[in-house]
Amino acid sequence: MKDKFVLAIDIGSSKLRAIYAGRGLNNTFNIKAYKEYDYDGFYQGEFLRSEKISQIFEQIVNEFDIKSNKELDKIYIGVPAEFSSVKCTDVSINFGGRRKIKQQDIDSLFYMASEKAKNTDVEIVSVNPISYNLDDGRITLEPIGENATSITANLSIIYADKKFIDMFNNIVSGLNFSSVEYISDPLSQALYILPREKREDLTLLIDVGDLTTSISFVKGEGLYALTSFSRGGGFITNDLADAFDLSMSEADNLKRQIVLSLKGKQSDFYELTADAGKVIKIPLNSANEVVGYRIDELAEVISKCVQSTTREYITYLPIYLTGAGLTKIKGGKDYLSKCLGRNVSYGLPPLPGKDKPELASIFSIANSALNTTNK
Repeated sequence: MKDKFVLAIDIGSSKLRAIYAGRGLNNTFNIKAYKEYDYDGFYQGEFLRSEKISQIFEQIVNEFDIKSNKELDKIYIGVPAEFSSVKCTDVSINFGGRRKIKQQDIDSLFYMASEKAKNTDVEIVSVNPISYNLDDGRITLEPIGENATSITANLSIIYADKKFIDMFNNIVSGLNFSSVEYISDPLSQALYILPREKREDLTLLIDVGDLTTSISFVKGEGLYALTSFSRGGGFITNDLADAFDLSMSEADNLKRQIVLSLKGKQSDFYELTADAGKVIKIPLNSANEVVGYRIDELAEVISKCVQSTTREYITYLPIYLTGAGLTKIKGGKDYLSKCLGRNVSYGLPPLPGKDKPELASIFSIANSALNTTNK
């Protein structure tokens, strides 16, 4: 059988990533093309210069030579958390007698949930199981073949804002694709990055980007809850620029030098070359405090989300961190862990040489796209 390839796009808050890939050996990727494009991004649920996105999509089609592949007629687009929402719902079927559960029963539960959850302002991106409860009290994620009189599914429904879907439908319509499929970015990360056993109970996935952060509560094969807010690594760069009267490029260079685990003396400095070529000295402790303040703020929001979502303090709540906003700051993960009073692990794509938290999003979307294509 001929290898199937997909074109998948990751809509980040300051970068747009595109990948043209198929399945490689041992569940890796056979990558034909990959590229990152800087753009103005989005803030508080609005794209800052949406007309540029259309140009980038045209660029991708040309640079990846998509038109020469007659079999590639579909494009997959990741939906960021900032344009998404989650609702959990229960649906049940009574069989009127004890029998084996079939695939069509599960399909019926999903259909019932989709019909129940329809909303004119949003579009359903996916319906995923958190758990299935059988009438004898058993809870499972694999109900097919089990004997039961009735089954109740606790399902997670992920919505995308209609304006997001309409905007990208318009962009794609002029590019000769016959269809576009939308994939939830946080869900695809959860299913690809997190080990299955970690999803049996509640797990937290935090994706800190440049201008946005998402907090996903993951359980089973779905999202239990989702929150996003407009804060990210770009705000740390801005804070450093304001605090030390630097340009944004100088502040970004300073951020790359920051080591949060260092406790310096008054005479310790970070040295950086200014845009004009002059060497600037920035007090080490002061710079670390500026960065630490913004991570403290982030930790406070995460803690409030945990309290409001779980209604009780979960002592052992696995936390995974992805995105480039915090993971590229030396000591950033450990500082966040200290603020939260909980262990934090990096969320890494299970790919040799590409196991970096900032690549979690694009490879997770590509993985979901390939899973869908190869079904």
